Amino acid sequence: MPLDTIYLTRHGHRLNWTIDYKTGTYHAQFPTPTGNPADPTLTSHGVRQSHELAAHLASDDFHPKPFRVYCSPFYRCLQTIQPSVDALKELHQRTYSDDSSTSKNNDKQIERHADFAVRVEPGLGEWFGHTTFFTHPPPATPPTLSTYFPTLNLTLPNNPDDASAPSNKTYKPYKPHLTPSPTGETIANLHTRIATTLAALIADVDAEIAALEAAQPAHEPRSSKAILICSHAAPLIAMGRALTGLMPEDSSQEDFFVFTAGLSTFRRRRWRQQRGNGQDGAGCGVDSVGRDLRRGSSGAGVSGGEDKQEWVLAPGTTILRAGITVQTDWRGGKGVAGGWDCVRNGDCGFLSQGAERGWHFNGEEGFDTGPMAAESAPPVSGLDTVVSEGVGERGMKL
Repeated sequence: MPLDTIYLTRHGHRLNWTIDYKTGTYHAQFPTPTGNPADPTLTSHGVRQSHELAAHLASDDFHPKPFRVYCSPFYRCLQTIQPSVDALKELHQRTYSDDSSTSKNNDKQIERHADFAVRVEPGLGEWFGHTTFFTHPPPATPPTLSTYFPTLNLTLPNNPDDASAPSNKTYKPYKPHLTPSPTGETIANLHTRIATTLAALIADVDAEIAALEAAQPAHEPRSSKAILICSHAAPLIAMGRALTGLMPEDSSQEDFFVFTAGLSTFRRRRWRQQRGNGQDGAGCGVDSVGRDLRRGSSGAGVSGGEDKQEWVLAPGTTILRAGITVQTDWRGGKGVAGGWDCVRNGDCGFLSQGAERGWHFNGEEGFDTGPMAAESAPPVSGLDTVVSEGVGERGMKL
């Protein structure tokens, strides 16, 4: 069976940075490991959130477990995902270290062919608003990041079907799908970039699963397969929309929740249909405040959303692999790769402090001020939604 489950998580609570709107110069609140002022570390609270996320993913009650992990190339995302990867690796080692190769996968907590070498994908990276006179600082390269995260094995096995025998594996670098434009993106550009990356990424994983299952004996059951993606607020909202095909008429609508270290779950539609009535337990297609995510923003049906925008990749976006198709036909409820349903939206029940630091779009984050521009107010930016006693309030973006 193809990939059937996608988990999305946002990085934990991080340190902050500022930007001089007139010069395009970024300033870090504290020095950053990579030297990029827009690439801060987690706070101590964010580190605690990352360990609580790891405990949740590795718990007996959480299934299916991820068998591949993708991550934005920014430090805070890799720092968030590291405890989860380490916990899943340990679980895999305990499960199969003394196990016979004839064991059935459905008897196991974790997929035999799981590989937790983290795949760093710039196409899933942070959103920066479009600029006219400067470039945004790029994330560090995988070789640099691997010096900070040596246990994450930022590489892809040459033989994914041989994941049970690490000593026999030869590694090659993971080849990303695309890199975002250095001069930023409009909201429509971002959604197109995310939809394009997701479609290519899902196709890759489907092909891997097909190869794995072709090598399995016919009598051996095929298990559910899941991937985990760690990214940032704006890209994660765009992922929810690209997967479900539900693009609201107003991009600032709060549809998919992106609290720090929260977890959203998406199930593939055709997989759910094959299993029966399409229901998947509590929370099926409904967010944590009871809104039906299978319908448009008005509740009257699926919305195409913001059709006046130009749904293309931003100028300067680099496609890194041959054969990638820019995805523009995912709205109107279609979704990429056959469409997905959100069955858990921004779950934070496993976090000791609950839902924190939500975020939503609040218009374009364009940077059109500069030396030749009029001295006017800085560009409008997206705002965080701070949850306080169950009421969403707008606050500073942190």
